[in-house]
Amino acid sequence: MRRQADEGLTRRIETLGLASGWTIDDYRKRLDFELSVIEKMKYPGYFLIVADFIQWAKAQGIPVGPGRGSGAGSLVAYALTITDLDPIRFGLLFERFLNPERVSMPDFDIDFCRSGRGEVIDYVQKRYGREQVGQTSHSNVAGARGAARCRPCARNALRPGSTSSPSWCRTIRPRQ
Repeated sequence: MRRQADEGLTRRIETLGLASGWTIDDYRKRLDFELSVIEKMKYPGYFLIVADFIQWAKAQGIPVGPGRGSGAGSLVAYALTITDLDPIRFGLLFERFLNPERVSMPDFDIDFCRSGRGEVIDYVQKRYGREQVGQTSHSNVAGARGAARCRPCARNALRPGSTSSPSWCRTIRPRQ
């Protein structure tokens, strides 16, 4: 992982440059610090697996989000192309993602294009074993009033041609 991260950071810096006011030495020190924490907490394999399937998806032309959540604070993730956000440039903290004083499994919030998501899952299952792969999802439930007020598609279904947050949303009775 160290070799891949070092090589990846070099490529990123050659291509995208350094954050204003920061030196190559600053980047290398931060990378070394993060790598030591990741190694101490025994997560190199996790980083390499995530990097593998994200790089595979990008090579297949499947759009991948640039990174979000606390994982975007990792320079190692940026160097391995897990994320496309330079955490130093944006002032993001690695400690929010992985902190030895707060022992919890790190997780990357990864967004794949809906049409390519199944291909990525198939790749991961074939490469690492179907029994080793789990999926999580997240959904929100909006009440009728909130959906009509905030979602243009719901608003249009209820009142075609409506463009603003309509006063009639207040007439929707809350669920009892």
